[in-house]
Amino acid sequence: MSGESNVVYIGRKPPMSYVMAVITSFAGSDTKEVTLKARGQSITTAVDAAEITRRRFMKELNIGEITIGTEEIQQEEGGTRNVSTIEITLTRVPPVKKEVGEESEKTESAIPIQPTELTSIEGIGASRAEKLKSCGVNSVQDLANFDPKELSEKLQISEKRVSKWIDEAKKSSNSK
Repeated sequence: MSGESNVVYIGRKPPMSYVMAVITSFAGSDTKEVTLKARGQSITTAVDAAEITRRRFMKELNIGEITIGTEEIQQEEGGTRNVSTIEITLTRVPPVKKEVGEESEKTESAIPIQPTELTSIEGIGASRAEKLKSCGVNSVQDLANFDPKELSEKLQISEKRVSKWIDEAKKSSNSK
């Protein structure tokens, strides 16, 4: 399939089904990108599948492009209805070879994952990271120093969830 991108259509299955589809699509050595397509209520599953794949299984993947839109669907009763759509393109980062003369030829990701990025905390995706930044939380270190109750109120998210993020941020900050 070189030259054309692989497409995974997202439906009602659990996110892990689509994670496996993405991993399988990238199994071909010449596959450089896979696009997840979803609409309506399946959009959250598409986002989950993309993030699970990138964070847990294929850390060399990046989000290439996200396209959102609206489709007009004909209803059986007559009339039309608008349905939101999303396409998430995952791209593989080419490996960077280490210098000649080392014991073995190993590869590493061209773009290292920064532990200071908010998205390195489980449960914080790109959208939540943007919301956190709008509240003055720009790094994992900032998150580690924030008051859970105050942040919970600003984000309108449960204090329990925010506390979990802050605890993980503190662990991440202490491991440096």
